[in-house]
Amino acid sequence: MPEGSGKRPQAAAEPAHRPYANGLDQVGQRGRVLRIWQTAALRRSGKKIQFMQFGGSHLRPVVWLHSLEYPMAPPWGLCVDAAAEGYSIIAVRRSGFGESSPAESIEEEAEVLAEFLEEGSIENAVLVVEGTARPAGLKLARSSPRIGFTFLVRPAYSGADAGDLDAWTVNIILQSLQTRAGASLSLAALTQVVRRTGHTALYAKVFKAPSDAEFIQTHRRDLGEAWDCLRRISPETFRRNLGALIPDPALSRSALADFAGLALIGEETLPAWRKAFEARSAELGIATTALPKGSFFVLHQSSAAFLQLLKAHG
Repeated sequence: MPEGSGKRPQAAAEPAHRPYANGLDQVGQRGRVLRIWQTAALRRSGKKIQFMQFGGSHLRPVVWLHSLEYPMAPPWGLCVDAAAEGYSIIAVRRSGFGESSPAESIEEEAEVLAEFLEEGSIENAVLVVEGTARPAGLKLARSSPRIGFTFLVRPAYSGADAGDLDAWTVNIILQSLQTRAGASLSLAALTQVVRRTGHTALYAKVFKAPSDAEFIQTHRRDLGEAWDCLRRISPETFRRNLGALIPDPALSRSALADFAGLALIGEETLPAWRKAFEARSAELGIATTALPKGSFFVLHQSSAAFLQLLKAHG
């Protein structure tokens, strides 16, 4: 879906604007797969969406919505393995991230995502919704007939005990939620930490599960790109994403009982968060599964287990 076209062209028609980064016939070593971000201009709204697609249009689409802390595409190996299993990964930079146009509300973000699916002729998609993408992702999944199944990954609907987080991180969150000025100060504080110690140290400070720490040390380049994207978002986008941690009145008891989806978490999730997640999921009526490795980076650390779930449910 190159900028200005509004639809995903076929490679044979416009070979200069392939709709995906690499086909399986172009993959050499598993670790050398390229992923190319491109920007689509939507006709109806005039909004732009930055996205990355791996795998041909004949494969079943998996639309991937990132969380605040890691606005990136899935790992290289997962993209290759998913394509081998018949799935095309379409990672979307959400409203206000990268080259994607900002949105004024969660409702507008969901509408723009629905327009992206429509203009790209994306049908029967599996939706992966990480962390703070949950409010917009749920609205999209409930309103769009183009979504067949949804994975809510650490969906941030449980309001876990802040005692499991260090005081500095808690203050960053609370300050951001109070006012737009507070969100601006929090972003400035994060930037100062990175200037002093580097982006890897910032991620290590916040995400401390053993497998997450391993991921941080072995994926420094991807983390650098993620931080470069994160540091450029507006205070309002930062604040609205953190708003996913506030209890959602739309999620009343049994609200997800008839929802075609599954909630996922990692085995290394902080105990208070895991307990609150499982209790809240049971109250909402959605089934849950714990993947074997990771916490915040659970899909990146448990990609093989996730692909098994994808084949079973998606």
